[in-house]
Amino acid sequence: MNVQTERVWREMWQQFGRMLRVEDGLVNLGRPGHTAEGSQVLEAHDGRSTAAYYAIGTALGVLEETQGLQILQSLADLQITDKTSSYYGAFRWYREETRVNDSNAAFFILMPLVVLRLYLEEKVPATHRELLDRMLDQGADWFEHELEEAILYYSNKIVSDGALLLAISKIRSLPHHYQAGVAFFERWMDYTCCRGWGWGENISLVYIQIIMNALQIAKVSLHAEDQGLLERIRTVMDGLVDYVRFHEGYEFVPAIRSYNVQGELHPSSLMWRLAGMETRLSLEAETGGGLWNGLSYLLFEEKLWQEKTALKLPVGRSRTERIMDSSYAYTWVGVTGRIGSVNRFPVIAGSYQWPTWGLAWQSYPVSLAVEGHQVSYLRWYANTGESVRTHPAAYQKAYLGPALFQETWYPDTQLRSIQENNAVLAVRSMSQIHNQVSELSDEWVVNRWTGEPGTGLGADGREWTILQYPQSAVLIAPLLGIAYGELARQMPALHLVMDGDTLRLRQVLYAGESVLLQQPRLESGWAIYYADGMSSLSEATAFAARLRLVESSYKDGEVPRETYMEIRSATLFEGDRKLAELILDPHKIESGEE
Repeated sequence: MNVQTERVWREMWQQFGRMLRVEDGLVNLGRPGHTAEGSQVLEAHDGRSTAAYYAIGTALGVLEETQGLQILQSLADLQITDKTSSYYGAFRWYREETRVNDSNAAFFILMPLVVLRLYLEEKVPATHRELLDRMLDQGADWFEHELEEAILYYSNKIVSDGALLLAISKIRSLPHHYQAGVAFFERWMDYTCCRGWGWGENISLVYIQIIMNALQIAKVSLHAEDQGLLERIRTVMDGLVDYVRFHEGYEFVPAIRSYNVQGELHPSSLMWRLAGMETRLSLEAETGGGLWNGLSYLLFEEKLWQEKTALKLPVGRSRTERIMDSSYAYTWVGVTGRIGSVNRFPVIAGSYQWPTWGLAWQSYPVSLAVEGHQVSYLRWYANTGESVRTHPAAYQKAYLGPALFQETWYPDTQLRSIQENNAVLAVRSMSQIHNQVSELSDEWVVNRWTGEPGTGLGADGREWTILQYPQSAVLIAPLLGIAYGELARQMPALHLVMDGDTLRLRQVLYAGESVLLQQPRLESGWAIYYADGMSSLSEATAFAARLRLVESSYKDGEVPRETYMEIRSATLFEGDRKLAELILDPHKIESGEE
């Protein structure tokens, strides 16, 4: 540990560590936990923060030896030690749990202990090693179990499990486990290079940091004879850092697995410094006010303390980032803002929503950031008659109940989009809906809106809503859609609603009595244009007058098609110049071909 890392860790300890309330060897969070069982108690005793408390306190020499041993014993009590259990070697996240509610607890609890042993072995008292070794050995069995049927599409989880298996095998000299770890990483690298990143954590600032931590642990745990694998891992890490650098301190647009429902422009992350940026983030901002995230200062200490060179990225740049198979994220960056979209969401089948998990509540497949203001985005809105549910939604509201509807039958919800520079065309659909609601809408959400929306008529007579900013404008128009009770595509109304300081542009697919909606297909569509440098409403209105949307819906005669299953196309023109064109076939979407 170099002097800079030690200084930061001591500062962390003063700000966060010594303020923690440790009771019988575990940190009392002072609030409920995040799991199904942990959420039912007033104050949960947490393994993750306790493990970080132990690791950093031990490294700094501020824990008494007996106190550290008590903490380790309390952590060991969270581990499943019954060899007949399918969870042998895993951990409960909280003392208050009676079972494993979250299989990731093993990684989050053991990582601080592994990092301590891997980097600062000499700091660990001899009296602690037997208990630590037992936890690590049992943990190795759990991680190998998880890798036997690896969830390759769940990048941050499975890479973390693999990294800790390699690290424990190095610390404990376990050749069988080491070979299992190497075999996993070879398989994961082949999958990631050939197909992509599964459900899309490579466009998540939050989970890129966790993946980077894991890959760094894997790198330093590999033997010299596995230099080829190390180079492949380094290449993946360089690619992640380059993607972070492209966004230069702004929230990713688009984003998968973000928790930014308030549309903050500049999310805090240590990744910005890892990407070579000079930042003025506080220690609390970089770590989220917790010790666990501070482990990254040790993992990347050489890179973090290097002298930074000023980044000069070109303005008017764009980037296409492969997510999985034929699913891509596209981002365009201008002078005053940036706009991005995923061409298909969910990017892999089966990941949209389930009763207890799913990515829809924490993903922003179409979003737009205006410098000095906010990130705005598309959002599904459902009033179930008992509660309002949205995709995306706040963590506190959706983590334990992430589905958009209250039934366990869910429609197939899809997005298809095309983006050319700063123009996006997007169609969102729900197939085979069979759910109870009093309202279902698709919305464009703008937090902290302070302006006055304007309107302008396009060259084809279509009305565009204009969101005028000081140095730019956002022009939005609905595409043809299928509302409840309709079979053919029709032009929807766009309703503007102010909810406090949040502006919502709404396409209402159903509103009325709470009923069971039963329909084979619903659709909403959006045309969004970011006019960079357009500083007046009159200029934006004049520009809208040059816009023209050409839409059609047709049968191809090749397969049977009901009206709602007709192929649809939408093309956006400025005068005679084509800005973007989207063509989609509902049959191919529902069959998974497109």
